Amino acid sequence: MAAPPVIARTATYHHTRIGRTELDKLLLVVGDGAPAGTVAVKCTVGNAQLQEDTLDDLIAARAALPYVSDRTPWTELTLERDEGAVRYISVKFEDGLVTVTVRSGDPIWTHGQTHRLGETLEEAHGRTRPKAHRYEVQRGAVLVLAPGAMLSLNIWWYTARGYGFVVEQVAMCVALAWGIWLLAKEWLDARSSRPVFKVTGDVQWGSAWSRLSNGDRVAVVSAGFAGLSAIIAVMALF
Repeated sequence: MAAPPVIARTATYHHTRIGRTELDKLLLVVGDGAPAGTVAVKCTVGNAQLQEDTLDDLIAARAALPYVSDRTPWTELTLERDEGAVRYISVKFEDGLVTVTVRSGDPIWTHGQTHRLGETLEEAHGRTRPKAHRYEVQRGAVLVLAPGAMLSLNIWWYTARGYGFVVEQVAMCVALAWGIWLLAKEWLDARSSRPVFKVTGDVQWGSAWSRLSNGDRVAVVSAGFAGLSAIIAVMALF
């Protein structure tokens, strides 16, 4: 009797925020009902390829390497369940991406495990398609530069000829403020959607603003005050 065909599914997730809690959840799915000795966690540090049965053992083995310290970042990690041709699961973290591979001869099991892993990764802000910020940033740049250029031309006309269009200039100031706000919003969204990968601790959750570093917060507030000051200075010329 011919063996059943192997059903395989692969999915890649972007923007995931993975910490120890998320890794433990994923390991529960990977190891659910697995025979002894079929689940392993792996990583590569320099020339050393490490493999252990548990995440705690892998962390300890990695920390014992002479060239590894508390500041050495985790760049990759693999959670694996290998039962040969019967069942296989791999969850690989590398370069800010999470790649899930599931295969077996049972399509229900393959799709079910893929779905369970995907649910956990989606809860961690994972997306199978990366967010696109380029369009919004370009639109915001146009809303800033175009009114800014027209405003400069009108200011020159007003000061040189003694005649100006106040309503038009106010409208352009509003458009300029909108463009600055849109750029700030997209920048904040892009910063908050960056992938995070921590193995020995949990990630920080909350609003995008609360997850910014103090330096980023100062930069955002400073940019906002600078834009507001520029608009007020222009309005003062009317």
